[in-house]
Amino acid sequence: MLIFYCTACKEMITAADSESTDQIADRLDEHITKCPLARFTFEGTSGVGRRRIGGLRSFLEGERPAGKIRLQRIGWMN
Repeated sequence: MLIFYCTACKEMITAADSESTDQIADRLDEHITKCPLARFTFEGTSGVGRRRIGGLRSFLEGERPAGKIRLQRIGWMN
């Protein structure tokens, strides 16, 4: 599982290991609509989540407008 924390409003957004990169990015985009100052920290709570974050980061940097979604790792759980 991936857990995203909005640094602006403190809302937590979770993404199950079975969700696609598009689904996760869409959910983050939806949150930005409600919270325009949103920036996200994240953590992966499973091996799958930790492996997927690299791909998600690449996707967001390549497909989303620069600066719209920013991710900052807050730590990895064992």
